Amino acid sequence: MVRIISAALSRLLALLALTGALIAPDPAAVQAAQFPAYAALMPAEATWISENYCGSNALVLIETHPQADEHLGSAYIYTEIYLSDVHNLKTWYADDPEHAEPSSADIVTAARQSGAAYAVNGDFYTLQGVNAVRNGHILNACPSGYDLCVLCEDGSMRTISHEKLRDQASAEAALQNAWQAWSFGPILLNPDGSPIADFSDLPDDYLTREHPRTAIGYFGPGHYCVVSVFGYRSDLPGVTLEELSDYFAFLGCKQAYNLDGGGSTHIWFHGSERGWPSEARQLSDFLYIEDLSLEKSA
Repeated sequence: MVRIISAALSRLLALLALTGALIAPDPAAVQAAQFPAYAALMPAEATWISENYCGSNALVLIETHPQADEHLGSAYIYTEIYLSDVHNLKTWYADDPEHAEPSSADIVTAARQSGAAYAVNGDFYTLQGVNAVRNGHILNACPSGYDLCVLCEDGSMRTISHEKLRDQASAEAALQNAWQAWSFGPILLNPDGSPIADFSDLPDDYLTREHPRTAIGYFGPGHYCVVSVFGYRSDLPGVTLEELSDYFAFLGCKQAYNLDGGGSTHIWFHGSERGWPSEARQLSDFLYIEDLSLEKSA
């Protein structure tokens, strides 16, 4: 799958070269690029090419799968993200002083307010007993029963089991150097990147059934993916956590983490909501990448 991903990026870079936005680099150099080097792949002025966002802040590639395939048993949208700077993966969140109202929003409102090229639901951080960092601000640090995912200031990502968050000191230490931190879970991959075969140890077997899902994966600093799986319909059953874990292992991710899902699974891209959400829902937070070709709406 890594070869497929590299091929998709190479095709996008070739399209950018045709537009005169940049000179496409050697594909081998792209595959070897480290986090700071991704900036060299990005055009000075933001543009949209073949349903891909290309800006100086990020490259966002999207693949829509309208039905089940050999990887996942329901319709899904795969999004691949390259950042020039980790701070370009932002969060719209309810307590952000930049927007005192509303305290929650649907994805259309949040995306338009943020001027987002891409937005996806987060972890519903207003739940009790969760750790949360939004855009570098620690909103809550506490002992928790939820697995933690931390996107660090250097672009790396780490996942931490709830078993290591039993006291205040452990929670505070886990949030050090965090740009974003999400508490929902569970963690979807073993430390070696292999799939987790069984999630039956979760406290409620309802969580392990087929559901719509949203999850984030990590390839390396500056290179991430998000998988949005749709369900709660007769033709779209959703997927189990085991299926999702297998898919992230197939992709070659080093880390993967389950975000809020179910009726919260929503995605915005290129000016409209995408996919097949099961319901309209007001949420407390969304991950997004700003569209630098737009002015923010009031």
